[in-house]
This record gives sequence, structure tokens and C-alpha cells, in this order.
Amino acid sequence: MWRKLLQPQRPLDDNLELQRAPSLRVRFILTGMLVIGVITGIAVKLVFDYSQKLADLSYDRLLKSAILQMDENVGMLRGDVTIEIPWSAFSTLAQANEDRIFYKVESSSKGFMTGYPDLNSAPEFPIELGQVQFFNREYAGEMTRFAWMKRYLTEPDASGTVTIALAQTRISREEMSAAITQRAVQVVLVIALVAIALIVFGSQLVLRPLHRIERNLEERLAGDLTPISMRTPKETHHLKVAINHFMERLKTNLEQLENYTADAAHQLRTPIASLKALAENARDIRSPSEQHDALNNIIHQCESLSETVNLLLNQAVVSHRLQTHQMGIVNLLEPISQSCRAQAVSALRKGVHLSFENELESALIIGDEFTLHQLMQNLIENAVRYSTLVQPDERLEVIIRVESLLGTYRVSVIDHGVGIADEDKEKVFERFYRGNTKNQSYQITGTGVGLAMVKDIADHHHANITVNDTVPNGTTVCIEFPAYLGNYEVG
Repeated sequence: MWRKLLQPQRPLDDNLELQRAPSLRVRFILTGMLVIGVITGIAVKLVFDYSQKLADLSYDRLLKSAILQMDENVGMLRGDVTIEIPWSAFSTLAQANEDRIFYKVESSSKGFMTGYPDLNSAPEFPIELGQVQFFNREYAGEMTRFAWMKRYLTEPDASGTVTIALAQTRISREEMSAAITQRAVQVVLVIALVAIALIVFGSQLVLRPLHRIERNLEERLAGDLTPISMRTPKETHHLKVAINHFMERLKTNLEQLENYTADAAHQLRTPIASLKALAENARDIRSPSEQHDALNNIIHQCESLSETVNLLLNQAVVSHRLQTHQMGIVNLLEPISQSCRAQAVSALRKGVHLSFENELESALIIGDEFTLHQLMQNLIENAVRYSTLVQPDERLEVIIRVESLLGTYRVSVIDHGVGIADEDKEKVFERFYRGNTKNQSYQITGTGVGLAMVKDIADHHHANITVNDTVPNGTTVCIEFPAYLGNYEVG
């Protein structure tokens, strides 16, 4: 519907999907036609009812005039009720020349006086004496309109009542009603057709903003993720805002991917070059003992490179999960205890004792259990790495402590290693940054990725992370997570 005249060839699957996709314009037109059809049907029904009432009103006036003329000719002669049917009454009704006339006159004292004896003229509704009443009833195989009147005799020497019934077939009434209805239906149909034509034309105008947005996006160069700045109606404003937000997120993700790829390439280039140099050096060494040492250096470099690659891949997985997975209610104690159990054996092999201090039964927060597990894994590994730098006679212990504060849960990872220099405490969360210890004689090994990932996970959970000194020596990393207050809807 909004296809451009010139456009690149689309794959077959896209063309099939486009053909099967429902049309918004067709839906709009069909909905408008349905509404107009309903309104037209209601209008025709109202016109038909009105034409029936109008026809009855017109011809009922003739019937009333005729029955009143007959009533004027009711009198008394020698004590008997008499009536002389005036020719003027029927001449009035003769205007409907296709209709037949029936009448019946009777009195309470004399009974049937003149007319059609079998004419059943008694109305089915309450009688109002002295008033002309109208109703429809079938007589002689035809639907007939009745004018019925009953009154008291007012002559001095008379008593009782006289009843006059005058009936007329409905042929002229139906013709009049049909003529009015036909004319009105023609007008209604013309209006409906004009309205449908306006809807068809208006659908183009209504959907034009969507076409403009489509054209704006199609005419962009590859990689152009700038927001849509064109003015749009209120109805499409939210769509434009949603597209802009999506492009902003996509632009951010692409920038992060580009930066991450560049940083990873820079981080891997040095160890790969070093590994190549070590291999070339080992190839040229003739002494078996020196060649053995060179091969050990190559193995050590491979292990370091493998650790770097694993951390980079882990960082990519965590970054993707933070962007695609929705958080839920998590018991913070579970990923912490799992991380402690996973790192306990590895820490003991390095001579470091892990201690988990906790007095809480549960610590509910809004988060993602997998990324929280990665956060604790990196903090514990980092604490163990710092602890192994101390002298053998010093204490080798890492404490993981969980405390409940006002509206938050604090997780502390405490080591008694050599500590981190003050100028490096804010920089240690930067990707690929390697700081110095307080004691410059110790060299920190690592990739500079772990704590950067910890900071990303903490920020995603709206947690506050700080680095402090442990007394008398070492480092304490504290993370405060907002507690779950029971007003979060999962999903």
C-alpha cells in the first residue's frame, strides 16, 4: 500500500509475507462501510416508520371528517334513532379512488341500523366516548384502517348510545408510504455512497503520516540511526517516539559493540604478539633446558590468553542478558551462596579461606539471578587474587557478609590482601584498566574486565558500589541493593 515506485528487490519470503499481511487501509474502509451500512439501515427503518405514520395521519383526517359528517346526521324520528348517510362523507373518501369503504352504524337501543352487519368494529383498547379512535384490523381479506366513534345521544327525548364505524382499505396509504420511503431511501443511499467515497479518499490522507515515516526510514543511509525529527499528528506521535527510542537503544548497543570489539582487539593483540615472539624464540633455542623454560613461558602465556578470552566472552553474555532479559523477584542469598560454594575449592587450593557471614533468612530484591551470580564470582575471584599477594605469614581469608539496612541489603566482600591505591579506587571499574597496589612491589595480574562487568551489573540493578580499605590492610567492596518492597509486577 505504501510501496515506493522504485525500491530494491525484496526476498521471496518478504514478498509472500507482504501479500499475506492484513491491510490497515482495507480494515479502515471496511469498518467505515460497516458503520455507514448500519446507519443507513437505521435511517431506512426510521424513514419507513415515519412514512407509515405520515400516510396514516393524512388519510385519517379524511376518515375523521367523513365519520363526523355521518355523526351529524344521527337523529330521532318518532322515538327511534335514525341516520341519513350524507353523500359528502363518501365523496371526501373518494380521493383514494383505489380503496374500498365499509361502514356500520348501531345504537344501544335499536342495535344494528345500517352498513355491513359482519363488520367487527369494536376496538381492543379502552373506549373514549365522544372521541374518534383509529386502529388497523383485517376485514374481507384486506388490512383495513378503522375510524370508530361512540357517543351518548343528546336529543331531549333520547337515551343510550350510538356507535359509528368507518373503515377504509390501506392501498392508497401504502402507495403514499412507499413513494415517500423510496424517495428518502434514494437520498440516504446517495449520502451513504458519498460518505464511502470520502472514507476511501480520507484513508489516503489518514495513513499519509505513516507513509512519510516509512519513506523517511527507507531513504536513510545504512547506519543512520538519528531520531525522526519530522512533525507528525498526535495519533502517530507515540509511534514516532517508540521508533526513536528503539533506534536510540540500537545506536547505544552498536556503539557498545564497536567499543567492545575495539577494546577486545586491543586487549588480545598484545598477548598474541607476545605468544608469537615466545614461540619464535623457543624455535631458535638449542639448549634443552632453555627451550623447556621457553615452552613453560608459552604455556603460561596461553593460559593468560585463555583467561582473557573467557572473560571477554562472559562479558558479552552478561551484556546481552542485561539488555534482553527482564528482571524478577530474586532471593539475593541464593546467587551469593552458590558463588561461595563454586569458589571455595579453588580458593583453598590457593591457600585462601572463604567465610560466608549471614543472619538473614531471605533477602528479596528485583534482579537477575544469573548476572548476580557472575557479579559475585568476579568479586570473590578478585578478592582471592589480592589476598594471595600478601606474605605467607599473613592472614589469607576472604569474608562475604550480607546485612539488612533501611530499605537495602548490603553485600560486602572483604579481603586482607595488599589493598588498592586510593587514586585507583574509582578507576578499577573501567574496562581493561589495571591499577597498582598500595605496595608497588606487588604486580596485579588480570585482564581488567571483571570489575567493569561488576559495575555494569550493579548499575543495571540500581545498586550502589563502593571500594574501601580493610583495617588493618586489604580491600572491602560494598554493594547496596534496593530491597523488594512488594509493589513489583513480574512480566
